[in-house]
Amino acid sequence: MQNKNIDQHFAGTFNIDGEEIAGELIYNKEKGVTMLNLIKQLTDVPIGRSYPNLDVITGVLNSGTTVTLFHNRCIKNHTQGFQTQQLIFVADYSIWSKRDATNAKYNKLECVLENALDWSGLSAVDTSDLSVVKFKGNENKNKYHWFGAKITFSTSLKCELFDLPHKEESTVVERLIVSIEADEKQDTSYFTAIRNKVISLISFAIKDNVNVDEQYLYDYDDSYRIGEHTEYYKHYLYTSEHRLSIHNNSRWEYNFTLAQLLPEKDIKKELTLLEPIFNLYLSLFKYTDMPPEMVFLNVVQALETFHARFFYDDSKDKYVASVIDRFGSRQNYSDIEKLLLCDTQKDENCKYIILVSRLNDLLIGKYDGLFSEYYAVDSGFAQTVADTRHYYTHYGKSKEKKALKGDKLIDAIGILALLLEYNVCLQLGIDNQAKVRERLSSIASWKKFHSCYQKESKQTI
Repeated sequence: MQNKNIDQHFAGTFNIDGEEIAGELIYNKEKGVTMLNLIKQLTDVPIGRSYPNLDVITGVLNSGTTVTLFHNRCIKNHTQGFQTQQLIFVADYSIWSKRDATNAKYNKLECVLENALDWSGLSAVDTSDLSVVKFKGNENKNKYHWFGAKITFSTSLKCELFDLPHKEESTVVERLIVSIEADEKQDTSYFTAIRNKVISLISFAIKDNVNVDEQYLYDYDDSYRIGEHTEYYKHYLYTSEHRLSIHNNSRWEYNFTLAQLLPEKDIKKELTLLEPIFNLYLSLFKYTDMPPEMVFLNVVQALETFHARFFYDDSKDKYVASVIDRFGSRQNYSDIEKLLLCDTQKDENCKYIILVSRLNDLLIGKYDGLFSEYYAVDSGFAQTVADTRHYYTHYGKSKEKKALKGDKLIDAIGILALLLEYNVCLQLGIDNQAKVRERLSSIASWKKFHSCYQKESKQTI
């Protein structure tokens, strides 16, 4: 199998700010790097000239392929012996095609994803009888209409079993394909913006990373015929994302699967509002070396941002009115008021919804007792989380005693993540209360066991 972590070199000639300069294009799929290394012979100007960052660079490889590189940063400009000048540019993304893609527009983007197949529930492999390898038709597709585009989920299958000569070891690779098709031609940024939202949605759903294995753009005016069938040329898109670690979470841990997303529900608004929230949430597993303090801050920020974007138009007056309307007639209103409308929140000088109020509002939710352990039993949980956030963002000795640290900090991250997952799913039209309740019950059982174990340990000392 090809090593993805090697630099691939492609010689060619590239137009740099009006000059044709020979060099090589270097691409590393694992690191997500597209780099131009150019050597220019100096003649009239012995010290060379400076080059700005360039939005577009075009080039033709020795193979004849046209490459268009976008958003290029000049990271090296070095003159050697007044004879040659070395230039190195790094691009955000590139399009490999048979034509210049500077102002090109397309009808469709197709992405082949790694680590999303199980979530989709789609497969061309029949696993009903594990003793026999069977393949079924690949006609199963799930279609949605988001962002004014048609989003289609399907699968691709690469199989060596039937290659000749027959191999003693053969591989079968099946991936999820996400196709984003527009009614009218769009530029590349239109497709990649939707792609990023869909990938973030899947990562949130499976609590794991998703990688782009391959991706291509299609222009329906750029086609050829094979008999009676029309085929479209692929315009290969290479972006700067590096390959992320895959943690292989089980389906039981998924927040939801593709089948739970209703085809008739357009989640354009939700995905647009959720994008920064997903990015904050992904710190739970996307960055393996991130300290727990940073993960905690990101998850708290995700909850705060989520509440501000989806509740009460982020208005304190609407929030206060909602609390009174929902709970004002209850006999235990005084207890609820302490959680949702503390003295700081009711202060007329406070013009916004404070973090403690936002957290308690999400914990109480529909008042079904789902997170009651963290607002009824431990009524100070939200305040402790807020104090911890303030300690890590506004350090002070007075805050240190109130701040969560070590295992308690990690435990709090787990509860906050679960709170966010549950509420985000509700916004997407998915109620996974049973799964969340089971998880919370498991956490409560573990805490009880751990507490008993500690008591027994102290008694035996």
